[in-house]
Amino acid sequence: MVAKGADAVAAKIRELAAEHNIPLLEAPPLARALYTHTELGDEIPETLYAALQRCLLMYFSCVVFGRMVVYAPVEPSELYVPAELDPNNRAGVVS
Repeated sequence: MVAKGADAVAAKIRELAAEHNIPLLEAPPLARALYTHTELGDEIPETLYAALQRCLLMYFSCVVFGRMVVYAPVEPSELYVPAELDPNNRAGVVS
């Protein structure tokens, strides 16, 4: 984890991303799991790898799409957050 925040800090992270043309993806349950279960410098929990892989694929699709017209990137759906990492204890599929 290289950056995290809530409220004003999260808003600043989003602002900096927009300034640098970094695509934003909203996946609240995944974001909450990462925020709750990691500290700066921590590795991402292995059980979240599949969900994060889908997010990274969307990001790299956006980067490629911005440089070459290949296809329009699509935000991933159905990002799985395991019950033990869900701060709201609502395990399952995130749409």
